[in-house]
Amino acid sequence: MDPPVLRSAAVGVVAAVLVVATACSARESGSSTTTEDLTTTTPPTTALSGPPVEAVAEGLRSVRPGQCFWPPRDDPGAEDAAVWIVDCSTPHRHEVLDVLVYDGPVGDEGRYPGSAIIQEWADEQCVARFEPFVGLPWSRSELDLMMWWPSAASWDRADREVVCAVFDPTGEYTTGSFRDRQR
Repeated sequence: MDPPVLRSAAVGVVAAVLVVATACSARESGSSTTTEDLTTTTPPTTALSGPPVEAVAEGLRSVRPGQCFWPPRDDPGAEDAAVWIVDCSTPHRHEVLDVLVYDGPVGDEGRYPGSAIIQEWADEQCVARFEPFVGLPWSRSELDLMMWWPSAASWDRADREVVCAVFDPTGEYTTGSFRDRQR
């Protein structure tokens, strides 16, 4: 089996678990990024056991392309998963690659099409945007994708947005943007 298919399936499973647990989405609202050199720091220590002092809690519905963040905290009762937004020069694990409005197939009368259909659309769209952002095709990159998309409950609240985030699957913290790093 082609490795990208395996990676895509793994991304989908992780994203599906997060969507079921958090029923989240995001709002598209612009783009910003830093151009500092990307460096890798050591895995988390007690000094990195929580978000930096300057981190700002935001819902995934509020993230914008180019923002760096600490991943969401699982809270099944939350309407929107909380992430800690940080300046990309601060140690972090994820960066928002893009925020998209779902325009794929829908059910009868605009009903929720199901997470499998939205996941397939999100996989295709996020992978297509990976190379222009990182500078390498996703299948050749050491970086990976994580996605969030509408749940059935959020769909009923007019949520149609998909968040695509790039991250280093080794779990190490990074500084700087992943943009144009060709990793």
